[in-house]
Amino acid sequence: MERRSGTWLLLLPLVALLGLFLLWPLALVLWESLFVEGRFSLDNYLGIFVRKLYRESLGTSLLLSASTAFLGTAIGLPLSWFVYKSGGRTKSLLLAITAVPLTFSGLVVGFAFIVLLGTSGFITLVLKELFGVDPLEFSAFLFTWRGLVIAYLYFLIPRMILTMTAAWSNANWSLVEAAASLGAGPLTILRKVLLPMLAPAILAGSSLLFAVSMGAFGTAFALTGIAVKILPLVIYTHVSELSADIAKADALAIALTLVTTGVVVAYEKFFTPPASARS
Repeated sequence: MERRSGTWLLLLPLVALLGLFLLWPLALVLWESLFVEGRFSLDNYLGIFVRKLYRESLGTSLLLSASTAFLGTAIGLPLSWFVYKSGGRTKSLLLAITAVPLTFSGLVVGFAFIVLLGTSGFITLVLKELFGVDPLEFSAFLFTWRGLVIAYLYFLIPRMILTMTAAWSNANWSLVEAAASLGAGPLTILRKVLLPMLAPAILAGSSLLFAVSMGAFGTAFALTGIAVKILPLVIYTHVSELSADIAKADALAIALTLVTTGVVVAYEKFFTPPASARS
């Protein structure tokens, strides 16, 4: 009993931090979203289902996040294997380089892509000189949701690499050796040993990519302004000076939180095998 109470005491600082910096602000946002002109109302939430703008922005956000999570996982997995196998100083150098994109703000990332792939961007002008590419046609994709996929991958792939490099390092390679000694082929080892062993890390990494993409704002705003309708940008339009509607912005923020959390939880429930199956 004393040991259990001691454990709870150790958790108190964490609980206090979560309550102060996560639950309390979220509760304030929820409270403000439930009032319209000083009266309690659910109109802000009903509008999410009624207004076409909100439905389309939610659909675009989900499509963007699902695309970037899938591509980031597919690209990050082999790159993480390469980083893991490099070993020594090369591995340390690659991990340091991989972490660099995570230090940039979204606005910096968006501006960098404009400098590289915009109408007057470096890569665009090089392609124009070498292959006669039309700069306007080539760079047009950058300012759509497809351009956001490319830009988001810049800071999502490193997250997958760092997650999976740690997973490769902590993998139980004796199981692979045992399977090979018993005559299992490469595909069998991959399907029955490696994938089940690495599934929790892959799941965690792809869930992280999805959640980060759903809430990303700076890169999208720098590239497209408010032209692409995704939830973070729609929320911004409701808190800007020209059309401030804090209650609607709060409702959209709560909806974004619930949808992101719900999708990640459902994703984990669906793809994570039950304990009995794992054992």
